[in-house]
Amino acid sequence: MDSSFMEDDEGAQLLEDAQKLFDNGDHIKALEIIEDLILVHGEDITAWRLHIREGKMFDDLAKKTEDPDVKFAYFLASAECFSEDGTLSPICASSLFLLGQMLGSVLYYKKSLKKAKQGLSVNSLPSKSDSVAQLSLQAQRELDKKNKALLSLINDAESEIASSKTLVGSTVKNTKPKVVESKKSQDPREDAFKGLRSYWVGLDVKIKRDFMKVSIAKLTSFVEGVGHYKEEREVLEKVLTSAKEDREWKFWICRTLCSRKFSSAEECKNHLEQQHAADFKPSSEKDIVKRIGKDWVRKIIVGSWEPVDAVAATEMIKNQLADVKAFASKAKNGWSKEWPLAVDEERSKLLKEIKLLLVSFCDLKILSCSIRDWMMCFPAKHLGKLEVSEQSLVDSRLVETPHSICFLESQELTQILEFLNHIKCKRNDGTDLVCRAVDSVLGRTRVKEKIDFDPQFSFLLLDKRLLKINDDQFDDDEGTINVFDPSVHYAKTPVHGDDIISWLTDYNSVDKTFPRPIREHNLDIWLAVLKAVKFTCRTLGNKYAKKLQVVDYDAALTDVENMCVRENERRRNLPEDQWSRYASLLCDVCEERVPENSLTTKLFVCAVRDVFEGALHPTLDFLDLEDCLNFIREHKSLSDDKVLQAIDLLKSVVTQKVLLMDTKILLIDNSRMSLLNNLTRLSAFDNRTYILQLLKPFLLNEIVNMESKAKSDAAEADLLNELEKEKLQSKEKPQSKEKPQSKKRRDRSKKKPSTSISSSLDKTVEHKPSVNLKPESTSSSLRTIEEGSMEPEDALASETGQLKISSKTEIQVEATKDDPDMRNMPGEDSLSEHLESVAGEATTRYNSAFDMTLKALLNIKVLKEDLLNQPFQDHQEEQVPIALQNLFTAVVSEAIQDEGVYSCLLRDLLTSQEEVISMSSDAANVVVAILDFWRCWKNPERESLKDYKLSTAKLLWHCYGSRYNQRTEEGCGKTNSVQHISSRCPPIFTIVLEWENSATENEISETTKAFDWEIDISRLYEEGLAPNTKYRLVSMVGYSEGDEEHICLAYEENRWVNLRRECIAGEDVGDWKNVVRFCGERKVRPEILLYEAA
Repeated sequence: MDSSFMEDDEGAQLLEDAQKLFDNGDHIKALEIIEDLILVHGEDITAWRLHIREGKMFDDLAKKTEDPDVKFAYFLASAECFSEDGTLSPICASSLFLLGQMLGSVLYYKKSLKKAKQGLSVNSLPSKSDSVAQLSLQAQRELDKKNKALLSLINDAESEIASSKTLVGSTVKNTKPKVVESKKSQDPREDAFKGLRSYWVGLDVKIKRDFMKVSIAKLTSFVEGVGHYKEEREVLEKVLTSAKEDREWKFWICRTLCSRKFSSAEECKNHLEQQHAADFKPSSEKDIVKRIGKDWVRKIIVGSWEPVDAVAATEMIKNQLADVKAFASKAKNGWSKEWPLAVDEERSKLLKEIKLLLVSFCDLKILSCSIRDWMMCFPAKHLGKLEVSEQSLVDSRLVETPHSICFLESQELTQILEFLNHIKCKRNDGTDLVCRAVDSVLGRTRVKEKIDFDPQFSFLLLDKRLLKINDDQFDDDEGTINVFDPSVHYAKTPVHGDDIISWLTDYNSVDKTFPRPIREHNLDIWLAVLKAVKFTCRTLGNKYAKKLQVVDYDAALTDVENMCVRENERRRNLPEDQWSRYASLLCDVCEERVPENSLTTKLFVCAVRDVFEGALHPTLDFLDLEDCLNFIREHKSLSDDKVLQAIDLLKSVVTQKVLLMDTKILLIDNSRMSLLNNLTRLSAFDNRTYILQLLKPFLLNEIVNMESKAKSDAAEADLLNELEKEKLQSKEKPQSKEKPQSKKRRDRSKKKPSTSISSSLDKTVEHKPSVNLKPESTSSSLRTIEEGSMEPEDALASETGQLKISSKTEIQVEATKDDPDMRNMPGEDSLSEHLESVAGEATTRYNSAFDMTLKALLNIKVLKEDLLNQPFQDHQEEQVPIALQNLFTAVVSEAIQDEGVYSCLLRDLLTSQEEVISMSSDAANVVVAILDFWRCWKNPERESLKDYKLSTAKLLWHCYGSRYNQRTEEGCGKTNSVQHISSRCPPIFTIVLEWENSATENEISETTKAFDWEIDISRLYEEGLAPNTKYRLVSMVGYSEGDEEHICLAYEENRWVNLRRECIAGEDVGDWKNVVRFCGERKVRPEILLYEAA
């Protein structure tokens, strides 16, 4: 009894789970589940359910993507899924017709036509309850509707095929990528890293070379310090261990359930061919179409192809065979200058045209051995007529070289040329589009820089080319790891330019999901290309089957010819009146064989009928045998000459048809190999993608710290010089009593405006002091200065960014000991100001609520559209702060994606808005403050949102000026009607939660689970909104009790991502179920949920 995976509860549940995952945007996991089920249950009677589900998933993905090449790849994968089962022929026909429209390809129209005709015979999809014999009325109506659609499709396909000569061609293939000109606005990255570039250029050459040596211990410490989780640190360790053991960054892994790992592309390719149907070979070795070898390709290309005087050459073979054998054996690449040439312009022209065609076929790898052998038959026959024996041809080596074709006369050369001109060199099947799609996917993440190690594997050695040229010129697809002595490796490397800063700040080529199961990398396009390979193999199998049918017909025709030859031999011993006509003899044989009703018999009867009819092409579709016999009986008196002429014509047509089919098979195989090579490329994984994601932020942090330290040292030197000057001045004139420090002077540092991203970057880098701020012997006078002049802001600055004071500080300390009058000198104010200023330059306090709330807002589509449609330049009257202007510019130009830029923007905003935000740790208050200073919003009812205070268990609804508060009654579980009317659908719907106490993992999980990914807000209003007004969650801000910081979960590219601190990059979380589990396990309490109109 045939098995069905649907009878297995686990299999049915997995199929249901896959669909839910796909509907929720996690198409990678959905495809993974479906593909695993197919691998295990592909032979089940209900496997069609899996194929149709997967096909529809690819169809949906194709409709969503904007890249035309990727779109075609997905549609082709969909068609292959529907091709897996004959019962899906109607759906498959529609998919193939769509591919024909995309390419303008008659090839797909023909496939669609064939599938549509097959679909007419499909009564329904297989089911345990359906009975073809007893269709219900509803089923009959559906069947009639399906057949009507198929008949319409058949008519359209036939029309397209008929007009194929006038088709322009592919509408996809000829499209050129649109070049979008960037707006002429200043790129924030240029401001942010302008100082770094200047700093790098001014560094000593030795420092630059030492910078290329990256301590693995420091890198690991950095990873631990920026809050990566345990599994991510483990991945880093595994990557480094693998690199040390394998001495390769790159490996290949099969993305199917088997997940086999390979050390070379060839090994991976062989696995795909042998285990995953990525190749097709006919059952018999002799039936395989083979390309000519390199030896023959060389002979065709290098030959002079000049006409030979065949008569004079024949005389040489007959009379001077020894000499001929001698110079023929020495001929280079089969071409000898000893053969006598003929002055024949027509033959010379024909030979040149033949050569050009043959060379082009060699380049395209479509010149088969069968075509070569067919062409070589012409010289053998021609020289045979000139009485040159077969052995003489072998001795003169003319059978081994295309030079023998130059012996032919114009008639034979014309025949060869006419045939070669019928060979199609291209196949409009869309392979180039799929390959382009792969290029675009891999181009975004391809690693071009070498990363090597020192002998002890304690340092990573960056590509030394980064010190001198732009990385766009790099090309390293191998991923081989070398071991060098750093001092020798970088010793003579030229150092110039600042391209390394561009490299450090370019995150476009870095995979921002770290870590993620390797199988999930490019799984969607990987599976699509695998399906394309299988589709091509299916086509290859069909073409071989068709060729075999023609070959069998040729065998039947040869049988007919042999009967005539035997009859002719029999006639030699019989008087003429006892001869039998060939037609009568063949008719008698047909009468005898018909009862067998075998394939051989059918082909023989069809061949005889074609001969009697004088057909120009073989009949390969089996006709009714009785009708064939009647036709044969009616023409059994046909003359022998006509029979022989018809046989010769059909033999020639069939021979050339087989040769052309060989070429088509090689063309299809070229597509298969091209797709397979690209599938192998997609199977590769480069561990440098993991390394670079950590390495670039680490190195950027290092160089920023270096620059900050240099600035801090300069500030310290200036401070000490000023103190020294004040000391000298105090000795020259008497000191008055200490005056209270003015508020203006106290606030001078604090109110210093943020003028550029660059200055913000300079201010925000923390560094460890090289000398302790507190000397070993601190006098009471110095202690008085510290306690008397530092305000709370000073203490904060002292906490987060200590100054490094050189040994000269001790001189100042001793001076205050010796001179009591100096304890209250005016220099106290100066020192306090400098302490505030320098500390402010060194660091700015981090606010996780501000950071994560800002990220959540930036993930809202409508806000981004506002910035694009209403740039801040149009609202100068609203006095948009410069820090906010920089933010808007970065969002519009997409420079915000760069981690370094976002960090600078964030800290600049914190500095400029510190009084508004007040370093709040309450995310709800922060979102109100951010919305209040988001001046680009055109709010007709603008009021300060800070006037509306949020309290426990309140919901805040904010939408372009509309606000609504609702207090719940007696906590959760109570239904509370909303006395509110809305006349329009708000673009954004926001829910803010305030937690009164710490929550358990279960409480957090249950609360998070209670929120739906999609909600209907019409249920919250008495009237005003249409039913079923859907909104989808796009971002969420939560508070992590463990880390005591806020986090942001954003929905990006059909997955939820945990955005990291002070950067845009994130950690892949998965679907909403994973979000619920994530919040529970890490004790993240949701506080703000931002919904957007679906």
